[in-house]
Amino acid sequence: MQWRRLRPGEFDHELIWLSVSVAAALIAWLWLTMRWPTPVCTFHELTGFACPGCGATRCVRYLFRGAWTAAFHVNPMIFITAIIFVIYDLYAAIVLAFRLPRLRLNPMPSWLGVSARFGIPGLIVMNWVWLVINKV
Repeated sequence: MQWRRLRPGEFDHELIWLSVSVAAALIAWLWLTMRWPTPVCTFHELTGFACPGCGATRCVRYLFRGAWTAAFHVNPMIFITAIIFVIYDLYAAIVLAFRLPRLRLNPMPSWLGVSARFGIPGLIVMNWVWLVINKV
């Protein structure tokens, strides 16, 4: 892991992902403000059980209102993901605004791929168990 300037022609992750996440937040805010219909969960309709994403809309509503505890209880995975995006967006905005060196993983450590392959599905299953137990 190192801090370095972008090389010529290198993909600017900070600019792209900051733009995508800010656009997604604006679209979500607009969607909820305009009270447009939210998608129906087909898995929940068919089985009666929550899917791993159930409660995501309510979580986002609570986040926009500043009700952090309620947002966490409705869907911990979405809550934690939103916090990670906010932290990344702050980092991206700072390095872009001040033209600072970027954090890069060169080369990508092998343990990171293995951790992601097993860790992310494990976290999704844990979140799903939470949702089913709490009847979200």
